Formats: sequence, structure tokens, C-alpha cells
Amino acid sequence: MDFGAILTTLIAGGVGGNIAGALVKKLNLGPLGNSITGIIGGFLGGPAVVNMVNPITQGGMVFSNIAGSGIGGAVVMILAGLIKNWWDKRQAQTKSSSFQKDADVSGSYTRTPPQPKSRDYQEGPRP
Repeated sequence: MDFGAILTTLIAGGVGGNIAGALVKKLNLGPLGNSITGIIGGFLGGPAVVNMVNPITQGGMVFSNIAGSGIGGAVVMILAGLIKNWWDKRQAQTKSSSFQKDADVSGSYTRTPPQPKSRDYQEGPRP
């Protein structure tokens, strides 16, 4: 692979990541996040997709390189967005459901004890 092909792969991957981020708003990682994940996806997934796209384009290596890297960048950006959303939901559930921040000790979290069952009678001393 020469320098021009590598540069084309990285640029097409970044563009593919940004296009996917614009189309799928819920998975958008922002311009920088879309570009970085797109570049990684274009570099890693580009050659694999080129081998699948190349028979369709019948030897047009430049077009298949651009298409393969763009698709690879979009796929990795979508996967990264799904993982980020899953992680954010998991963190929000953990913090809101079972942990409560102590007022007297900043930064420490403790489990909330279960509430005692209400009783209709007063319990006296035991013999």
C-alpha cells in the first residue's frame, strides 16, 4: 500500500464516520469522535470491505478503496455509539437505583438499607 492509498483510506473512513453520525443522531459521538472512530474503522475495516466491493466495481481500486473505507468507518462509528449509549444507561441505572451519596462524607457511596416493615403495635422489652 502506498502513501496515497493510506491517505485515501483514512480520509474516506473519517468521512464515512461523520456521515453515519449525521444520519443516526442517537449514536452521534460529535465531530471529533465520529472522525476518530471513522478513521480507525476505515483503516481496519477498509481492506476487508474492499475485497467484497472489488468484484462489484470490477477492478476500480480507487473507488473500492473509498467505498470500503467509508463503509468500515461508518460501521465502527455506529458500534462505538451503541457501546457508548449502553455504557451511559448502565451508569445511570447504577447511580440512581441502588446507591445514595452520604451527606457527611463527600464522594462516598453506600447502599441504602431496606425500610423496616410498619407495625401496628409497640414492641416492649424482651424477657
